[in-house]
Amino acid sequence: MNLRVIHDQLVRLIQRFGSEAREHRQVYRRLNQLLPDRWKTLAADHRARGLGPAESARAAFASDDFRNYIEEVVQFGASSLEARIQYETHMMLIDARRTMRAFSKR
Repeated sequence: MNLRVIHDQLVRLIQRFGSEAREHRQVYRRLNQLLPDRWKTLAADHRARGLGPAESARAAFASDDFRNYIEEVVQFGASSLEARIQYETHMMLIDARRTMRAFSKR
């Protein structure tokens, strides 16, 4: 993070990181809600291929598709968290600058 960034750019960065964090968090939550349905669909596909209920459940958990689904959820969760951290860090910089200005006027 550039500590010497000008105020207008800092405000734009804060807005960008705030909206990114919000959007990615919404996608993360929705993907997390869909994960059981995705697993059920995979298990049903394996059942249609002639596997028993337990075998199809294990095959669905072990499938590359399910692993990709989980990786997608984790990726959005991580990007949401990273954007939130960036937002809060830049907000702290603005607060620190305000504090420094307030103390320098005394």
